[in-house]
Amino acid sequence: MAPNYGAGVGPVYLSGQDSWYAFGQAAILMVDARYSGPLLVRTFQLGGDGKSAVALADFPPTDNANVADKERQHGVNLIPAAHPAGGGLYLGPVAPSSFWRAWIGDLATDGPGCFGLQVDGDVFTEFIVLEVKAGNPPPG
Repeated sequence: MAPNYGAGVGPVYLSGQDSWYAFGQAAILMVDARYSGPLLVRTFQLGGDGKSAVALADFPPTDNANVADKERQHGVNLIPAAHPAGGGLYLGPVAPSSFWRAWIGDLATDGPGCFGLQVDGDVFTEFIVLEVKAGNPPPG
């Protein structure tokens, strides 16, 4: 079931965790049903030397297969993303619907620091900022 929390002002929210660790964790980009246009999501480092990287990677399709049916029951359609040559994600437009969209994958960095996602839609740009701690997430 999709989480009911997320970072961002909308219509796009970063969810899946409430704290982030460098070695990677599940990330969910939730898109409000009121926005059906395309999205370009790019990553960046804030401060530091600018050489640290943050990556968004797809889970294998088999990992998302069972999740898709469960999410649909809660008004969320899982969607695939294209990976542009310059990095990031591209989520194509969809037909207007009452369903939210969600991309589920992995967010990882090559070290701790402050990072961000720049999300560009048809008529908006949104910045989502996150602090990434060193190492693996704690158990639990």
